[in-house]
Amino acid sequence: MRKILVWLTFMLFAFQCNLTEAKEGVNQFGYVNIAEVMQLHPTMRYFDPSSKRFELAAFIKSKDDIEERIEENKVKAREEYNKLEKKLEELENKRKEIEEIYLERVEHLGTAEDIKKMSEKDRKKYEKKKAELDSHFYNEADEIRKKIYYAKQDIKKQENNSNFTGYLTVGETSKVFSLMLDDVYEAINAVSKKKNISFVFNSSANIEFDENPLSVTNRMGEFFDNFKETLNDPDGKVIAGGALTQWLSVKNSTFTNCLDRRINSFVLVGGADLTGDVIDYIYVKYKIGLEQREFIKEYFKKIVNVD
Repeated sequence: MRKILVWLTFMLFAFQCNLTEAKEGVNQFGYVNIAEVMQLHPTMRYFDPSSKRFELAAFIKSKDDIEERIEENKVKAREEYNKLEKKLEELENKRKEIEEIYLERVEHLGTAEDIKKMSEKDRKKYEKKKAELDSHFYNEADEIRKKIYYAKQDIKKQENNSNFTGYLTVGETSKVFSLMLDDVYEAINAVSKKKNISFVFNSSANIEFDENPLSVTNRMGEFFDNFKETLNDPDGKVIAGGALTQWLSVKNSTFTNCLDRRINSFVLVGGADLTGDVIDYIYVKYKIGLEQREFIKEYFKKIVNVD
């Protein structure tokens, strides 16, 4: 439904712009596939599809600095792994402690022989207290079981992270994506100005950038660094074209760690984003504080819609 609404809006605006173009002889609108431009950006030669992160070379240019950072990452990875293992050990010990306390309390209520000798009244008291102990124990045991499960998952994740000491963190990867988007938006503004286009849409705005277990080989390094070899092969261009088509098909998972909202903004150049003003109107209606209102205005002006 969202995709349909986006394209209906686009087509309606395109129709209006075509009418204006016919009258004024000026191109009024254009569109750019931001996701594909990003995937073909030179920095993507350093992107690893499996970890969804960039190699250190995307951010650090000196080989010595890269080697130093790799060693630092190895130390940090080992420290984090040891920390997680210690946490798991503590949780396992806590589970044993809970089980021992439970068994002691059940035994204190009475042995099997004691239960046989109990009157009907005493047996009911016993069963009530036993049920309370059981309920408390199972709740505690289930809670600690969940914590142990997640602790083991964290260890597996850290083991995987240890294989990527030559890569940027997720946060740093997002920063690299933002720097790339700076380039893209600068280029869009320059091209739209040159071609006298006053309104530019993002044709990849309807793409959901979600995690995807499938990944393809990143061919961008080979494209930028060894293209002469590709041209020497009779079928080189066909093969390279097929590789790029495959690479561009996984855009929905490539940008999982791109937290910059500009990548799927619908309007790239022109138009007026009224989102902040609409939210401010609602905040006034519900008597929300001035500090929150000013923050929201600044958020949409300086963070979402980067000038």
